[in-house]
Amino acid sequence: MKKIFLSFCFFIIAYVVGAQNTTLLSFEKKRVAADKTGMTVLGSWAAANMLVSTIALNSSNREAHYFNEMNIIWNGFNLSLATIGYLHARKSSFTNSNLTDVLKHQNKTEKTFLFNAGLDVAYVTGGALLKERSRRKTDPSRLTGYGNAVMVNGSFLFLFDLAMYLVHRQHGKQLNNFTNKLQVTGTGAEAAIIYTF
Repeated sequence: MKKIFLSFCFFIIAYVVGAQNTTLLSFEKKRVAADKTGMTVLGSWAAANMLVSTIALNSSNREAHYFNEMNIIWNGFNLSLATIGYLHARKSSFTNSNLTDVLKHQNKTEKTFLFNAGLDVAYVTGGALLKERSRRKTDPSRLTGYGNAVMVNGSFLFLFDLAMYLVHRQHGKQLNNFTNKLQVTGTGAEAAIIYTF
């Protein structure tokens, strides 16, 4: 009878762990898919901006010339970051999806996009400062063009990073199904992990 009971307990534990790993694996794959989609959007924005700005670079309007020049530089960085981010997401490994690792990945992803949104506000502010400073120059075209380009790109990045944060935040709420069912209790000499079905 004891062997049957232990076998039953082992079966239940194996079933719960297996079901959890399958669900966590699915969760991780969806998180990575959202990252891939986001990096594709960022890369597309950057490539389109670079193409349009390259065509418009020979403008006789000096302010427009400098706007397009900064746009090419800025979006060269964006395209590089999008490519690196996409390749990183593509090579993600899902072999060992446990709750601790999934929570770490999710938390890091959310914090990264939220931090980036804060940086984007600084970019927009920096662009506005460049534009303001241009008013004190005899030829304001360079600072005005650069400032406008930085504000446009910073604004897009703010919307992008905020949208990515919200997508990941909403996705992360699914983890509550796991964490709400898990309880750790203990006294000085004993510890217990309780999983509620």
